[in-house]
Amino acid sequence: MKRHIEGVLWALSIGTPFVAAFVSSRPFLLILAIAWACFIVIVVRLHFYRAWKRWALVSNRCEYAAWVSFETLATLVLISLGIYSVLSR
Repeated sequence: MKRHIEGVLWALSIGTPFVAAFVSSRPFLLILAIAWACFIVIVVRLHFYRAWKRWALVSNRCEYAAWVSFETLATLVLISLGIYSVLSR
């Protein structure tokens, strides 16, 4: 189970908004929103932690580091744009 925890967290982070689409109760919707935010924070951090930890084991380190750096930068830009769009209202 320990090997598959990232996959389970990805499934939960993708499935939670679908469950929220069918919920009409506001308190339960708030709980789902908080759970979804926690799942996203955990799974993104776990993904990048494992990706950078794998860097020492790959044969093409330069290309791998460039790709993971691009992934990290793109994720940070996406998060920044999301925060900006929420705060600019």
